[in-house]
Amino acid sequence: MNYELIINTIASLGVILSVFFLAYQIKKNTTAVKANYSDSLNTTNMEYLRQLIENPGLGELMERAVDSWEDMDEDDKRTANFMFIQLFRHWENMYYQHKLSVLDKQLWSSHLNTMTGYFHHKGTQEWWIHRRMAFAEDFRDFLEKIEKPENIYPTIKDLTNQPSVNKK
Repeated sequence: MNYELIINTIASLGVILSVFFLAYQIKKNTTAVKANYSDSLNTTNMEYLRQLIENPGLGELMERAVDSWEDMDEDDKRTANFMFIQLFRHWENMYYQHKLSVLDKQLWSSHLNTMTGYFHHKGTQEWWIHRRMAFAEDFRDFLEKIEKPENIYPTIKDLTNQPSVNKK
């Protein structure tokens, strides 16, 4: 019996099993990283929305800013500018996570709908003209190439002005 052949075969099987185990661990780690990012994304969304819920004046200010940037006074523009920057930085981060295939496709799609809708509002476009250079070039190009949706994402003002729909 050739002991060297048996030892080499066992060693080869050990290497193969180690490679499979490593691949399994990498896949588990990738899943964990994606889940962690999704949780982080949710936390960031909730923090942004929490600001608007806890301070209704901020929510109203953002609605006015989205509607018409040019009609706001200097103090309102200052605050709305910071809120827009915070929101667009969040979207920029999501864009890069999407490009890296970290962000779940369905999650990206739902956030993209919101992003696209708000981006194409009149006030957001008026703000964007002045602030677009604060963001990475490929993110700017991405946003500016997105087609304006047929039905733009409604603001609260839009939703409260719609007639009630009676369901039967």
